[in-house]
Amino acid sequence: MKIVNRVFFLSIIMAIAFFQTGCNNRKEALPVSGEDINSPVQEFINSTLYFYSKKYLQWKLESEQMRKSLSDTGSIMVTPVKLTLYDSIGQIRTRVFADSGIIGNKMQSYIVWGDVLIRTDDSKTIRSQKLRWFKDRRKVESDTYVQIETNEGDILRGKGLDAVDDFSRFSFKSDVSGKFPDFKRRLENEDESIF
Repeated sequence: MKIVNRVFFLSIIMAIAFFQTGCNNRKEALPVSGEDINSPVQEFINSTLYFYSKKYLQWKLESEQMRKSLSDTGSIMVTPVKLTLYDSIGQIRTRVFADSGIIGNKMQSYIVWGDVLIRTDDSKTIRSQKLRWFKDRRKVESDTYVQIETNEGDILRGKGLDAVDDFSRFSFKSDVSGKFPDFKRRLENEDESIF
């Protein structure tokens, strides 16, 4: 009988200890944002976004983070930006790299900023702090300083930019300067283009 009482007593003590640890008042901390959030947000990590026109790939956007507010019907915040634009036959036309960007409503425009670097299929390199792309108008604009460098080493700089989206034609708004290596020789040799 003493053994039964001891087993019964130990069972009750173990049950009480079990229930007390299970009903502990510890609370897990809820995640808190560092900013005010007014609507739910979708967040995608290490993602790729493809944009097609009918069956043809127009552009591909790769990023470590894409963030979209559910109250906004189209804008997506992207950090960092790795954007590849394709021509009508599927060849890479332009590559865009930037610290951050926003894809606009209906995927018709995007703004990139923070150490923007662009490489075109004809070997132009474009650098700026901010550019705006308008797909429907096939235009690129900026109000910041922009530098365009060619494969031959020509460098043009200016503040503000109006360009077609493949950078085959462009103009600066102000403060234009440039360097043209071997300008005289290239001018005399009609086979070479000058910028």
